[in-house]
Amino acid sequence: MLRKSLIAILIIIPALSGCAFTTATTPLTYLPQKNVAALPNAKNVVVNVVVENHKKHKRIGSKKNGFGMSMASIYAKEPISKIVRGAIEEELVARGFGTGSHGPVMVNATVKEFHNTFHLGLLEGEAVAKLNMAVAVMTKRGKEVFSKDIMATGKTGSMLASGYNAGIAMDRALSAGIKSLFDDPAFIRALFTADR
Repeated sequence: MLRKSLIAILIIIPALSGCAFTTATTPLTYLPQKNVAALPNAKNVVVNVVVENHKKHKRIGSKKNGFGMSMASIYAKEPISKIVRGAIEEELVARGFGTGSHGPVMVNATVKEFHNTFHLGLLEGEAVAKLNMAVAVMTKRGKEVFSKDIMATGKTGSMLASGYNAGIAMDRALSAGIKSLFDDPAFIRALFTADR
């Protein structure tokens, strides 16, 4: 029995490792909220979304071998700031707001943390992504009318500690974070208030 268990472990460990020595680049895809309706008078508000990534690079984590050791890096295909800005703008447009650099209402988002970590198990591991960002709504005169610190996670079961699985967890964390922002009535009110 012990011998069979050891053989199973020796088979599973290389499988979990994948190509652990080669870097990976994965696209991150925002999963928008469903059944969103345009808000009254939102078409009269134009929002300028500015996103800054504190990390200044596209690395989102690392692969792991079957023993849980960090190996080659995993990178996002596009800059994190571009991905987050696109997600915020997509939800604004879905609610009827205009977007563009000429907008008098400014949404400033600072990404403090956005990465994935693999947790390996005997039969199946897990990819766990974490997002932490600060969001503020500013008037055209620079007055802050809203601020919020957002923490969100995304997970997926993972047989391979790969860029693909990291991407799934990252996508889910981003969707959860954006949902937390847009589900906050104070954020929506601030968009209208800042335009006055």
